Amino acid sequence: MTMTTRILLLLAVTVCITVAQRSVSQRCLCRRVRNSFGAPNSVEDIQIYPPTPSCDRLEFIVSLKNGVQYCLDPSMKKVQKLLTRLMKKSAPQTVTTPTEATPNDSSIDSADI
Repeated sequence: MTMTTRILLLLAVTVCITVAQRSVSQRCLCRRVRNSFGAPNSVEDIQIYPPTPSCDRLEFIVSLKNGVQYCLDPSMKKVQKLLTRLMKKSAPQTVTTPTEATPNDSSIDSADI
């Protein structure tokens, strides 16, 4: 083999290894996304997967009652509204009420020490 052939072969192998590593590192669940919702009454479950080191995308997977699953595009306005609603619903609702401080007879005052 000539030197040019060896260099081209080495370059081709390097490119193949780089492409293979990139595809292994991106292990996302959604390869394709839909831009439309199905019928809301046929939805059984919605799973939200945040970005991870193995997949840098936010993924929405919808499971229908008939067993079909599909991914939604997270950049859709409807999906963003749904996420906002779900976040508000899952946030703990805490209400603080003012209380009046009453002196406790068993408390020790720093002046008593």
